[in-house]
Amino acid sequence: MTRTLPWMWALALVTLSARAEQTADPCGGLQFVNGRVELGRPLAPKGPETEACLKHVAQALVSRPAIRSVTLAARLPDAERLDGQGLAVAKAAAEVLVSAGVPRTRVSVVAPPAVPGEPGRLQLAYVERPAQPRVAQVRASSGLVSAGPSPAELRPRGTGDSLYTQELFHTAPDASAELELADASRVRVTPNSLVRLGAIELGANGKRVVRLELMRGSVETVAAPGGDGSVFEVRTRGAVAGVRGTQFRVSAQEDGTSRLETLEGKVALGSDKAEVEVVHGQGSRVLPGAAPEPPRPLLAAPLLNGPRGGSFTAAPTLEWFSVPGAKTYRVEMARTADFAAGVRTLEAPDVKLAVPAETAGKWFWRVLAVDADGFIGFPSKIYAFDLRP
Repeated sequence: MTRTLPWMWALALVTLSARAEQTADPCGGLQFVNGRVELGRPLAPKGPETEACLKHVAQALVSRPAIRSVTLAARLPDAERLDGQGLAVAKAAAEVLVSAGVPRTRVSVVAPPAVPGEPGRLQLAYVERPAQPRVAQVRASSGLVSAGPSPAELRPRGTGDSLYTQELFHTAPDASAELELADASRVRVTPNSLVRLGAIELGANGKRVVRLELMRGSVETVAAPGGDGSVFEVRTRGAVAGVRGTQFRVSAQEDGTSRLETLEGKVALGSDKAEVEVVHGQGSRVLPGAAPEPPRPLLAAPLLNGPRGGSFTAAPTLEWFSVPGAKTYRVEMARTADFAAGVRTLEAPDVKLAVPAETAGKWFWRVLAVDADGFIGFPSKIYAFDLRP
């Protein structure tokens, strides 16, 4: 595989001045999923809360230029809908979108009947006609994740949102996401990470070219099988990891150090000084201006002690057995067994961790050992518990 190492400029993430407004979501949640604008709670036909939510939706629509039109439906009972009343309500709501920046030519209104027995509500649908094909989609997310063409233009994203070439994707310190790329590969973006989506090209006979630029943080990639001549690269400021296998992690640290951990297959790690091949079960790193270090073995998967199931009325303590060479442990909890949704990442200096009391519900959990240089080992088996205070 031939590759030319790129020149990567340093990028300082600008703190968004509107972060506080993004966190206080007046809609109780907002996602763009398969042509529907999904809100965290029903949207009443009118009122100050409805107006605040519509303004929030308008901001999200303006930040998504691929959305070419939006339809606002006022679903009202017949007594409130007939004689043009329904359309009047829909038009008034549409005016809120327009006043908040959505072009009038892209907004239409309808007044279908309400579902029998349910109160009136507003619903929104959209048509997405991107100027260029999407290269990725947010498969799952937890916490504040955002994307945009530059650090100053990052806007919140959610499950189902499309991402395009050269967009930046950012996860807040307590957030994570899983992206599904156009070639069916999956990329897990860990908390406090910044990734630029490069070219993703799909050719004949399964040949593909995928390039991602990791500005900060860490990603874990499960690369889909590719045909002869395929390229799958994750680049940092000082290194490039080229996939010759299927599953690996890449981390980019603030001081310019790049770290690679290969979980399956083999990955070529190169800098402008040299290149090494890092096979299954090994890791390597590149310090600024240096050649990649010789591969080292990754730490073994911890053996979990418990809980291995069951329901609890008080927060349990997670326990596991020590791994030789481990300095700390990374504990991952998630709402789904594939660790794609509702992920929480915690650090433990010892072989036990008290579950935070506010984490009610069902959780899946696993543990990974971390050595003194920050290399993360293999994940443990996955167990679950149910916290019902």
